[in-house]
Amino acid sequence: MDNLKQIGSRIKKARKDKNISQIDFADMVQISTSHLSDIENGKTNIGLDIFIRITESLQVSADWLLQSNVPDVSKIQNNELTELLSDCTSAEKQAIIKMVADMKSALRTNK
Repeated sequence: MDNLKQIGSRIKKARKDKNISQIDFADMVQISTSHLSDIENGKTNIGLDIFIRITESLQVSADWLLQSNVPDVSKIQNNELTELLSDCTSAEKQAIIKMVADMKSALRTNK
């Protein structure tokens, strides 16, 4: 997957995680819905001004949108996982580990 598609995919994921419709989000970042669709599908470059509005509206880091394997982003993600697991029982952790392993396998199979 090329960089524009990866960035667009992360923008779309962050938008959906916040339960924001494409129409509402396009209004928030002051662009047309079709332009947002092109961004989310990796069909167009993003101007810096729009990129800044996207990060501010979604409250996500530019690092995370640009490249998910940046060391600081990896640290944040690892901390999030640790936090999520912190109050789990041993049995819950084992179940989660199995689910994550299955999802990882499925994601890599579908590439």
